[in-house]
Amino acid sequence: MSDEPEAALAGQASSADCSIRQAADEMAAAALAAECGVSVEVLSERTEHEQVVVDPAGTQTLTVAAVPQRVRRTDGSWAAIDPNLSVKGGAVVPAATLADVRFSAGGSGPLATWQASGSSFTLSWPLGALPVPRLKGATAVYDGVLPGVNLHVTALPEGFSHSVEILNSAAAANPAVRQLRYALGGNTQVERDAEGGLRLLDPAGELVAVSHAASMWDSSLDPSIAGEFDPARAGPPAQAEPATAAEPGATSQHADVTVKLAGADLTVLADESMLDDPAVTWPVFIDPPFNGLRSKWAYANSANKNWDVGNRAWVGRNPYDGVRYRSFFDFNVSALRGTQILAAKVTMKLDHSWSCDPTWVHLYRTNTDGITSSSGGRMAWSTRPLPSSHWLDSWEGRANEAGGCGSVQPDADAVFEGTTLKNNVQARATANATTYTVGLCACNSSGEYESTQDRWKKFYTDKTYLVVTYDKKPNPPVGQAFLTTTDCHKACTSPAVVRTTTPTLRANVSDPYNGNLRTTFEVRASASATATLVAGNAAAPVTTAAPGTATWRVPSGLANGSTYYWRAQSKDENNLVGDWSAWQTVSVDTSPPAVSSVSSSQYPLRAWGAVVGTSGTFVANGGSDVAEFTWWVDSGSATTVPATGTSPKTISVAHTPTTDMVHTLNVVAKDVAGNAGPTYAHQFWVSPLPNKYARWKLDELSGVAAADSGSGGSALSPGTLAGSVSFTPGYLGNAASFTGTGGQITTSGPVLDTTKSFTVMAWVRASDLAAHDYQIVLSQDGTTASRFQLMYNKDANGGAGGWCFAMRPTDGGDSTSACTDGASWGLPAAGNWVHLAGVYDVAAGKIRAYVMGDPLSCGGEIAETAFTGTWSATGSFAIGRGLSSGTAANRWRGEIDDVYAFQRTLSAWEICQQAVQ
Repeated sequence: MSDEPEAALAGQASSADCSIRQAADEMAAAALAAECGVSVEVLSERTEHEQVVVDPAGTQTLTVAAVPQRVRRTDGSWAAIDPNLSVKGGAVVPAATLADVRFSAGGSGPLATWQASGSSFTLSWPLGALPVPRLKGATAVYDGVLPGVNLHVTALPEGFSHSVEILNSAAAANPAVRQLRYALGGNTQVERDAEGGLRLLDPAGELVAVSHAASMWDSSLDPSIAGEFDPARAGPPAQAEPATAAEPGATSQHADVTVKLAGADLTVLADESMLDDPAVTWPVFIDPPFNGLRSKWAYANSANKNWDVGNRAWVGRNPYDGVRYRSFFDFNVSALRGTQILAAKVTMKLDHSWSCDPTWVHLYRTNTDGITSSSGGRMAWSTRPLPSSHWLDSWEGRANEAGGCGSVQPDADAVFEGTTLKNNVQARATANATTYTVGLCACNSSGEYESTQDRWKKFYTDKTYLVVTYDKKPNPPVGQAFLTTTDCHKACTSPAVVRTTTPTLRANVSDPYNGNLRTTFEVRASASATATLVAGNAAAPVTTAAPGTATWRVPSGLANGSTYYWRAQSKDENNLVGDWSAWQTVSVDTSPPAVSSVSSSQYPLRAWGAVVGTSGTFVANGGSDVAEFTWWVDSGSATTVPATGTSPKTISVAHTPTTDMVHTLNVVAKDVAGNAGPTYAHQFWVSPLPNKYARWKLDELSGVAAADSGSGGSALSPGTLAGSVSFTPGYLGNAASFTGTGGQITTSGPVLDTTKSFTVMAWVRASDLAAHDYQIVLSQDGTTASRFQLMYNKDANGGAGGWCFAMRPTDGGDSTSACTDGASWGLPAAGNWVHLAGVYDVAAGKIRAYVMGDPLSCGGEIAETAFTGTWSATGSFAIGRGLSSGTAANRWRGEIDDVYAFQRTLSAWEICQQAVQ
């Protein structure tokens, strides 16, 4: 897997790029894994040691390493540990390690510099300037720092080691070689620990790095030193890998090295007996390594003696000195807390074994969690005794690389697994443990065979892993509201009230890793797991893709008037069961409410009430279970109003009839469950308006008075002629003739209540439409302007002119006009008699203009537009002019005959009866 390919974003939609193997978080990884059928790493869970992948089945696999595997760059990206060296910025630096180290590129500066947590540590070679190094992988080699001596420095995953390479016995005779001195610098404090190792502390006293032990080794290739020598195997012995400055070979001879610390001087005292031994194989290497504190492994030996184990986990009886070794590993298992373990294994790679044939090694969980010394340090033999009471598994294998088996055997993969290990990891996950500590021992569960030489082994620590496949239980379902379309009305969430004995239960279900969930619902008589089970689907759970909504319809068992309690629980594809949801309360009510009465003082039941256009108040009453009333008149639209009060529940609504005679107010009561009762019908009779109207026939022959011959029981409103107006033959007898120079006929006061519906109409014949753009036939004055105007408007129909009825919502405001288009009757023209009418319909919120005049039919034109405005014009009714800015204006030129003013809305048919005369 590459270190940083493009990652899928959290919550990314479908059409995913299935070439991607990483995602930002668990949810995104689960979605990508399910869609593409591949395992996807969760980047948010990646650390130096841990890696989590989501598998297509919705499970997760955690891999925890004992030794850091990757390093986080300053830009937040990750890189695999890579100690290989290169020259950058005048220094030799590793590609990617956990230690900020740099080595000398030659010259008089420090051999090594380590920056950590605001502190610095330098190690210098005090015996002269360093040559330009040769770079060999992770090692820089400074040749000839002393005669026959090379200096090596090697980058480690979390630190560095430095060693001298003594090429021959002549070089070993040099006193400077036998007591190698280094100069220390920086602001770190270097001190010895109780075991003879070194500790590096920052200025605050915090531990930065350690050097547990130093050792020296030669380049021997004798296979009998490190393993079984079997001359019976075919062929001569194979040659083992030779020793290097970074680590001894499998067949190297070893010796302890003493490290002394005096002020800023670090002195490494070589084992002179080894240097003087004529059997030693040159070159010989001497090293003290420095390591950070991130590796999670340690060793113990029966001699309780520090030894340079070279980043290997030693197990069994050391063939060099007969000391027994055990190795221990800590794994961070915080991610496993509260999970279901499906599989678990510990994998290792065997580097070397004494035996040519497979031998056993056993894995235990320690009785107490945690190692007490990190980064390959030594614990006391008794700190974590083995065998413990938690035997996990055993493995047998071989990887003899000393050459005594006829060949150098390859490394072997060791796998510890099985039910015992899985169950043990499960126990620690259930206990919410954060650390899982295992010990590796040559001993069996009875403590036997640890001293048997053929069980000696060395494992790679950086290839040691705990691999656990696990699942998290589904989240508790979350109860959802019932649907208003089928089950409920006002109380849809707990405590809910439903109107059916077979409601559909709904719960949102989810799982940390999605997948398909099987959800069980149960309904009980009370909110207790031991209460009577009324209904449930345990035998046939519903399957839902998570996240989603699981639904189940209760088939039977619920009774009207009873209250029940329900909950839900989900199970995933690995049969891991989540917690129950919270209890939800539901009551069943299938009994509809009823309207008990409807009353109205304006419009009593089956009796003549107020005249049309009068607003009436209707009061409906119902029982205490009513939540709302829905009412409508005749076949009109329905209105729903919440009920008020307690007992009775009631509403009060207003309605203004727009037509007279018989009408019915219908009312239905509905309760919180949505049960609707029967329709209650309140029939009421609307009295017609008296036919009040004013009529000026204008049949006079002379004089200044125009008689009002209307009816309706109110006072008449005769008109007074003024200015240039006279009587002349008209359409029906005589008519009033206007020249446009001051002529008008006005009443002494208002004729119409302009806040109510009315109709005005007249026969007209224009004499000169070009003389003025606006010529008004009928109007009624306000203080500043006319409330309405039946008129000719030159601007209508795109400037072609038209007959219009206009009204103003306020005195002096802009008017709203309804203008006919002349499509069937023709546009206004001088010399033609036409019948004009204007209607204000308050109930409909409309004004209308009518143009008629065919004596044989009701043909003509009607125009309509919306209008509202309650302004009352209390001035004179005017014939032949309007009012604008408080002054008479827009005078008519021509004849006007037979004028009507009705205080009601006339239908088109009623207007037509006047127009066909």
